[in-house]
Amino acid sequence: MIQRRTHSSSATPGARRRRRSALRTRPLGEVVDALRSRARTTQSTLLRQMLWGSTFVIVGLALLWLLRPVLAVLAGSAGIAYVLDPVVDWLEDHRFSREGAIGLVFTALIVSTLLFFLLIVPSFVNQGVNFANEVAPFFQNLDQEIDPLLTQIEALTGWDLHPNFADGLDDLKRFVPLVQEYAGQIRDVAFSTGQGLFVRGMDIITAGINIALMPVFIFYLLRDWDEIVASVGSLIPLRFRPRVTRVMTEVDARLAAFVRGQITVSLALAVLYSAGLLIVNIDLAVPVGVLSGVLFIIPYLGTAIGVVLAGILSIMKFGVSMNLVWTMLVFVIVQTFEGYVLTPKIVGDQVGLSPLVVMVALIVGGSLMGIWGMLLAIPITAILSVLGAEWLQTYFDSDVFNHD
Repeated sequence: MIQRRTHSSSATPGARRRRRSALRTRPLGEVVDALRSRARTTQSTLLRQMLWGSTFVIVGLALLWLLRPVLAVLAGSAGIAYVLDPVVDWLEDHRFSREGAIGLVFTALIVSTLLFFLLIVPSFVNQGVNFANEVAPFFQNLDQEIDPLLTQIEALTGWDLHPNFADGLDDLKRFVPLVQEYAGQIRDVAFSTGQGLFVRGMDIITAGINIALMPVFIFYLLRDWDEIVASVGSLIPLRFRPRVTRVMTEVDARLAAFVRGQITVSLALAVLYSAGLLIVNIDLAVPVGVLSGVLFIIPYLGTAIGVVLAGILSIMKFGVSMNLVWTMLVFVIVQTFEGYVLTPKIVGDQVGLSPLVVMVALIVGGSLMGIWGMLLAIPITAILSVLGAEWLQTYFDSDVFNHD
């Protein structure tokens, strides 16, 4: 094991007094020459460190630029490999070869996907057909559903909320000459839109190819994961290695607690939401429940989308009735169970982020990178919290903080 070096800042007061006494007994010229030599050595060491650091940064940025066409796929593959690596390691410890363990994991994933499509998707389709059959009657009777509510609002506020279809038809007639006048511009916009759709279609094809290559990337990353980690660790300078290893171990613990724990919680919520919505008997109960649970991998997003979708489906089938209250109650009960039982038991306190920090991180991540930013906000914030705590500890141990 590499021992941590002892720096002069950690020396005892007695040792510092002895060094100062030794300096006073030496001739002034020798002391000046020694200080100049030490300063030159320190400056040379600092310059070499800056040179090597700059080299690593430049090489890293160059690699990112060269890999930019497949950077998202590589990042996604690395994330999946990170999640699956403990499973592969466990199988490897139980007398499987590395390639055999990876093959077994891939086989389990393929079988699970096939079972999902064979057992679950037909149910989704049947519920979708039933829902489609109920959409037309709902819109035909929409005015009868809304009219009592509009009448109550008008009585309370005095506003006229009933639509006047005759005025709307007159507005439509006045709109036709405008369409004829700007027909040329509309044609140009339509042409440019068509070109944009073609380019977007090519992007979709490229994305499909990249996604098709993702299993290949995942296989090779899983096969060489330990070697990749060891190679990256070997680049760390020896005197920083114990500290970096300790920090990265804590980062790995927090990421594992969040990623693997959040996946488990999301699957549990998918089951609970689906069961609750089936009990209140709304259409598309299982698809909405599964969607709400799976999207909970981004905290609060799945619940918000599930509440909106389930509320709309409840109104479409039962109108504004007590069933809407029962539907909302399903999400309240399940969300309470998640907050007080599932997350504390499965994820625990290892992530170390308060709900306020989580919400701020989600807002900032979503504003910067959209859905990807929301997905990565919590893991990145967990990493930054570890690095920030380490920086604060370094500051508290420094002479700047402890100087009288």
